[in-house]
Amino acid sequence: MEKTQLELIHECMEGPRRVYHYAPDSYAIQLLGDYIGTGMRVAVLRRSPYARLLDKPIVRDALALAGKGELEPWHLELARGEYTVRQPLHFVLTLGEWGTEDQEDRAWHQLTRTGYHLVLQLNFASDHIRSLRQLVHPENIAPFSCHLHPVRQEGDHETLAWARIDLDFTSNEALIEEVQSDWVREVREPFYDEIYGKDMMRTYRQALQPYARVWAEAVLAAALYFIRHELGIETVFYNSFETGNKLKGLAHETDLPPRSLYIELPKKFCFAPTRRAPTFLQPVRFVHYLQRSGQGLWFKLPTQGAGHGKKAAA
Repeated sequence: MEKTQLELIHECMEGPRRVYHYAPDSYAIQLLGDYIGTGMRVAVLRRSPYARLLDKPIVRDALALAGKGELEPWHLELARGEYTVRQPLHFVLTLGEWGTEDQEDRAWHQLTRTGYHLVLQLNFASDHIRSLRQLVHPENIAPFSCHLHPVRQEGDHETLAWARIDLDFTSNEALIEEVQSDWVREVREPFYDEIYGKDMMRTYRQALQPYARVWAEAVLAAALYFIRHELGIETVFYNSFETGNKLKGLAHETDLPPRSLYIELPKKFCFAPTRRAPTFLQPVRFVHYLQRSGQGLWFKLPTQGAGHGKKAAA
């Protein structure tokens, strides 16, 4: 997107910090909530693209409340609330940016097209930061992150993971170009034992485990919520592994992202494969070539029912 459009989004979204509570598998509640609108028969859901989510324990708890056979939003919210109380992970969402208008730098920035991306940063809340500061001095900013990446480097927030988002309000579409976490990968590195001490790192790695297990689903769920309910965009695409790597200019094995993030993660969220690229990317020369030759593959989030993508009331 253009820089002016990105700046406008930042201006509109300024205000109180956005706290995001997440429990394992609660993405299923969020997806179903967007899909059913004001309510949907369970029998219809079992034939829907989201049928696989109905076997999740958190969803089964919601279905148990649907005594008349129709799943309603309050059933989902009650189940989510109970899970969040039992297994809470607290985050703060912030916005960043990434990109370039220089065509020669596009590959380094790993962009499908030149321009800018909105970055949704999933930051640790204060409860985890307190544990971290017992290990790392406050002046050591982003100790387990690459400072060349779009992570927080000011204030008290530390970025667990982020999602890079390209979007177009005219076509009402967004593409999640990337989800990534430096933090989870870096904490595993043995050389931090020499920097902070083996005992301290053992303690911290243990404290990080609940976050490490769910960071990918948590940041993708947060991105989908932000796109649909804050930005009001309904149609969401996600890169496939091969096509995304081609478009971002990733060829060397050491540069490739984990396959699971672009194969297993979209499948978990019930994205459906599609040969049609987002409308706003179709004029891009290489995207056009991939579509015409039948080599391009993206994922698209299924939509149906009322109220999808509607911005939450102020």
